[in-house]
Amino acid sequence: MSNTITLPQTLIKRLEKISAGSRHTPESIVKQAIKNHLDYEEWKLEQIDAGLADIKAGRVISHEEMIARMDRKIGAANARKKAA
Repeated sequence: MSNTITLPQTLIKRLEKISAGSRHTPESIVKQAIKNHLDYEEWKLEQIDAGLADIKAGRVISHEEMIARMDRKIGAANARKKAA
């Protein structure tokens, strides 16, 4: 895998502006941005897999049941506000 990437000039200018206004080099900003994005994508895939496992195991509720639960929670929260 190559360690070189080509960025559009608009991104380079933005990167240089951020770098000039901080104590970070353009390289460190790019590395952190890539790491953050990869961390997010890995987390997202794990969450999707967990959701699919829940579906397969039958750990689901209907849309109607979810709405009913939310209505109860909202009603309880509103009652607490009125009582306060």
